[in-house]
Order: sequence, then structure tokens, then C-alpha cells
Amino acid sequence: MKYILSTVFMLMALCFGNNPALADSMAAPAKPAMTISGEVKRPLKLTVDDLARFQSVEIQLNEVSRDGSFHGVYLHKAVPLRVLLDMAEIIKQDQAFTKQTDLAIRVTDAAGKQVVLSWAEVYYSNAAEVAIAYAAQSVKPMMSEERCLKCHGPEIYRQSLEQYERPATMPKLVIRSDFYTDRYLENVTRIEVIDLYPDIKVDRNVKLESRQILVTGAVARELKLSDLRDYPRMEMSKKVVGVHMGYHGLHRYKGVSLVRILEKAGVDDSLTKAVMISAPDGYRALFSFGELFLSHAGRRIMLAESDNGKPLLGQRGGRYRLIVPEELVDDRDVLAVQRIEVVDLKAIPKISIIGVGPGDTDLVTLEAVSALARADVVVAPEDIVKRFATYLQGKPVLFDPLKLIKHMFRKEHPDLAPAEAERLCNQQREAGVAKIRQALERGQTVAFLDWGDPMVYGSTRWIRAFFSDDQLETIPALSAFNAANAMIQRDVGAGGSIVITVPSGLKEHPQLLASVAKSGDTLAIFMGLKEFSEMRPLFDRYYPGETPVNLVYSAGIAGSERLVRSTLKDAVTRLNADPEKFLGLIYMGPRLDVRFGECP
Repeated sequence: MKYILSTVFMLMALCFGNNPALADSMAAPAKPAMTISGEVKRPLKLTVDDLARFQSVEIQLNEVSRDGSFHGVYLHKAVPLRVLLDMAEIIKQDQAFTKQTDLAIRVTDAAGKQVVLSWAEVYYSNAAEVAIAYAAQSVKPMMSEERCLKCHGPEIYRQSLEQYERPATMPKLVIRSDFYTDRYLENVTRIEVIDLYPDIKVDRNVKLESRQILVTGAVARELKLSDLRDYPRMEMSKKVVGVHMGYHGLHRYKGVSLVRILEKAGVDDSLTKAVMISAPDGYRALFSFGELFLSHAGRRIMLAESDNGKPLLGQRGGRYRLIVPEELVDDRDVLAVQRIEVVDLKAIPKISIIGVGPGDTDLVTLEAVSALARADVVVAPEDIVKRFATYLQGKPVLFDPLKLIKHMFRKEHPDLAPAEAERLCNQQREAGVAKIRQALERGQTVAFLDWGDPMVYGSTRWIRAFFSDDQLETIPALSAFNAANAMIQRDVGAGGSIVITVPSGLKEHPQLLASVAKSGDTLAIFMGLKEFSEMRPLFDRYYPGETPVNLVYSAGIAGSERLVRSTLKDAVTRLNADPEKFLGLIYMGPRLDVRFGECP
């Protein structure tokens, strides 16, 4: 029942985003939210209160990191990460290799710190092994300070006591199988499911044989292994159980620890790294460095050379077989291991220029929602912050970029001389850019939000002068042009052309207007409501007075959309009578009378 309630809550949250009044009321106070995105069908945004609605498990852990630092003892109330990922519904683009054993999961906290998990360590262990905690209680020692001082100096005792008193910040990633707790991130802000190699070919007809292993990728030394005699041997028993084939007996394997081979290749044990193990036929499995280096079970994952005393050389599956002894199923046991590739999945912080559509939140794309989920900080106009409050909860807003468009800045500061307005606007732009650079240096991703499609007369154009293309990504969106076309309900192209422009483009290039008028194509004018009257003589030069003109107001904003069908001779009167002078598009041309046409 709790799972059902949580699903309903999420749907309600998405619905609330379509109501500006509700969005305003929910914006204060904003609660930090954790998002789940990437290769999922339904991106999620969950607060700590949302997590508390799920059925929970209790997990007590003694937290000590690899450097020996003690971080307290906590009894957590947590939701299995598997439950949350099932709710988001992981999907793979790769249809050739449908197993999810090659997927990675990247978790990021509010400070930009990242760790990586493999999909299998979440799904091929008991559900409570990897969880997201929403509450934690410190478990303090019962011994008095006086008695503790008999065996510890005050400097040691007090340091430990400080950790017992330290409040943990939720939501928190906890992994019971990790002996060291370096992956226990607090204040988790996002979880992303990643498909590293969706285009690797799979060929089931390839002979499963490999006499040599290539160790490559993010390693200090590339290795080509044709025998493992120089490595310490280990033996391990495994209950072989397949997802489809069931129990296949108790096997005794002998081989070499995968960790030893990685150490020989000179890897560092960065927790954003993973290793992909693959066979000649394209079968593959991914392992996170965290599960390999932080847990005892990870160090027992081996490249086996023999099974029940018999060498694998000459058997089906090649000379070397990857064996994961303590996994519940054997799907990550890779036959005929041919390639071991180390990859670093640390996300390089970028500026995501995100179009949020022409107005209503239900017109935002799933790609934009996913990009918003990945963002740590936001640059956005005030009206976007209000309307999209449910998507932005807990994300700091650095500044309003709309106020730094030069004509908007001059409008806000009418008393300034033009040169002074120019200087101050540039100064404030540089201050805003400095905030973005500081966020990027902290490892944070910046969402730069804009109305409509940011590449169609967007307000974000000025920011591109300060950053290179590789620091930027653009998320497209529905434009007011798309919403206006739907309102007009005409085949605005009607087999011909549609020319999108602004008043300055027509003033500077009257020959363009002459050509469009001559061909009978449709003209779509952005930001032309104020200047149409001034441009009327130019239009009269090329168009007859009966030419259809459609005035589209507030396209994409429910409750405010209006369509006025007019003609060139009457359009100025209709425009002057309307109080709206900014949010509108003007369409002009004979094809506006055509309800439908054939495909060109």
C-alpha cells in the first residue's frame, strides 16, 4: 500500500507543476529533493518525506573509511534502492544485449561528490544491501567518559565522541556489503542510470574462446595476459544458479583475483571508476570499483582457470572465466574473458542550456526533466523559477539571466546613460559568469533555463560568449512557434516554405520580404507586436490588404492563449486595441487560408 501511495504522490507532484498558483505555494519552503534519471522510463524526484512513505528496512552500520577515519555508528531507516529504480523503470536502448548486467549507477551528493555502483550489486544481492536512508539515529556507546579515558587519551575519545554526535544529512546512500564506508554519500541529490556502450555488437555465432586477455582503458599499464602464473592463486566454491536455467551444482574454482590484475595494471581505486568485462560474442558485465575494492566479497571475484579441478582451456568458454562467487545468480560470470576495460564514469560538470517550452509545465520534454534532475544549481528567470518550482526544489538559483539581456537591462535602468548602462550590464554579466565558474569548479552541473527552444531567439545567447562548446550542452524544447501552429490549425506551410524571422531581420533585408511575398510562403514573426504598425508601409509594398494575418497571443500558456484571425489592412487596428505587446507571434501569408495540403 505504501508503494501505491508513493506512486500516487509522484503523479500528483507532476500535476502540481502545471498549476502556477500551486507551484508558488509549494516553492516556499523548498525541500531538498533527490532525482532518479538517465536510462529510465519515468524520471523521479523524491524528497525525504516521500521516501518515508515507502516500506522501510533498518540498517545499523559502523562507519569507517579506508583511511581509518571513524564517522559514527548509525541505525538507519532506509528504502532499498532497487524499489526506487523499479518505480523509475530502467530501460535499455540496446536491444541486441538485453541483459542489464552492463549498466552503471552514478550517485552524486549536494557538494558534487560522485560514486558509482553496478546495476548487479543492487539487483543480484538481497534488496536491503543497497538502500537510500531517509532517517538515521546515532547509536552511542553506553560506557561513561571516565571509564573510556582509562584506555584512550582525551584527544582520541573526544574525536570519536564528536562523530557520535554528528547528525547525518538525508537522503543517504548506504551499502551494507562495503566494509569501508567511503561510498556512503549523505545529502544525495541525484541517481543516474548509465548505459556505457549501447552500440556494442552481439554475435552469438562467435566461438567462445579466448587465449589472451587485454587489460585496457583508464590504466597506467596496458596488459596482455596469456597466462597468470605470476599471480597468487586463490580457490573459491560457488553455488551456480542461473536466472533461467536454475541450479547447476556446487563448483570449486581456482584462479586469480580480479583486483590483483587491476592493481598490476596500475589503477587507482577511484570510486567513480568501473570495469567492463567482455567476451568475444559481446556478452559483458560491469563491476564498480567500490564493490571490488571496498568489500571482502569483491576481492574474491576471480578469473578462473579451472573448474572442479579441470582446466578450462579447451572447454567451452575459453581459457579464462570470470567468476563472482557470492552473487545470488551467475549472470555476471563471463565465459571466455577477452577484454577488461577500466572506465571513469565521473561526470564532467557542464552548463546545460535547457528549453522548458513556451509556458505550461506539461509542455516540458522528458529530456529537459532528466537534465533538470542532473543539475545541482540553476540559472533561471524568476517566472520560470515560480512556474517550475516543483522541479527545482532544493536547487540554489544563482541569478536571473533575463535581467542581463541588454535591452531588458536598459528598461530596468531608464535613468542610466547608454554607455553607463552598457558598462553595468557587462559587469553584472561577468559577476554571474563567475558564479557559474565557481559551481563548475566545485563539480556541480549548472542548469541554465530559458523559455521556448533556447536556439530559437532564446535569452541565453549571451552566455555562449563566455564558455566553449565543450562546456555547454543544449536541451531542445517546444517553441512558441510549435504551440502557435497548433492554435492556428492550418497547414501553415501548405507544401511551401515557412520563414521564421524578427522585425529587424525584415528591416535590414527587405529583399527577403519581397521574395517571401512573391512565392506566397508563410511569414512567422517573433517579437513583432510592438513594431508591426511601424512596419506596415513595408508590408504594403509587397502584400495586398486582404492577405491573411493571424495574431497569436501567449501560445502554450493555458488560460491565456488567444488567436485573432485578421488581414493586413485590419491587423494594426486589432494590435493597437490589445494590451499585450510582447507575448505574441504574427503569421502572414496566403497559405493561412489553406486548412490542409499534400505532403511536399
